[in-house]
Amino acid sequence: MELLATLQSNHGHRTTLGYDFPALFGELAERGKADIAIVSTEEGFSPLGASRDFFERDLGISYEGEIKLLANWNRFDNERTTLIALASRRPGSRLRGVILAPGETSRCYEQLPPSMRCHRPCRDFYYNVSYEAIAYACGRWGARKIAVSHLSGSGQYHEDIATCHAEALAHYCDGQPDTAPDSFIFCGCCITPEHLQGVRRLNSEGQQSAHRPIQVTTETKGNATLIHLDWR
Repeated sequence: MELLATLQSNHGHRTTLGYDFPALFGELAERGKADIAIVSTEEGFSPLGASRDFFERDLGISYEGEIKLLANWNRFDNERTTLIALASRRPGSRLRGVILAPGETSRCYEQLPPSMRCHRPCRDFYYNVSYEAIAYACGRWGARKIAVSHLSGSGQYHEDIATCHAEALAHYCDGQPDTAPDSFIFCGCCITPEHLQGVRRLNSEGQQSAHRPIQVTTETKGNATLIHLDWR
């Protein structure tokens, strides 16, 4: 892992930000560098598709029978901004769970007003998706080592997305120091070190803002937890 920055919360907790390209979740988990995966619902030739065998084996969850079906539903059919949390069902798994997160190829993103999604990624969307994914992983599953792959379309990553991840992480660590993670790693394809320059600037400028809570509701869908976000 290459060190990117170290975020220090207002309470003194330190979280390491780093990147490991082109490693994916299985490799990071095997090396003890990840205990949670945040992955886009984009299936096929993607980090989710590339991790299918590892997720199925490690979590004890059928890829074809459950993970893929939920990912495709969230991407193509669901109009709400929703995170899907799948906790491990296998004792001794390396990952505590996986969170299927929507991105700009999801139907919910298309529901945003054109003014919010033209030209650049919608920062409100990516910030809130990031914050609530981190909050669930750390607050509910006790995650200490988070790994995230690109939540953009393939080959369409933008540094604003990485900056939103880092800003959300900093706000979570400030507000919830007792469950703040130890590390946060960017991994997989489509992200380059150049995309992470905004994270370095954010860290050097210091954290002055604070998280603004949004409406979050949860429901159960089979063995999955759906986390619905509404900030508008």
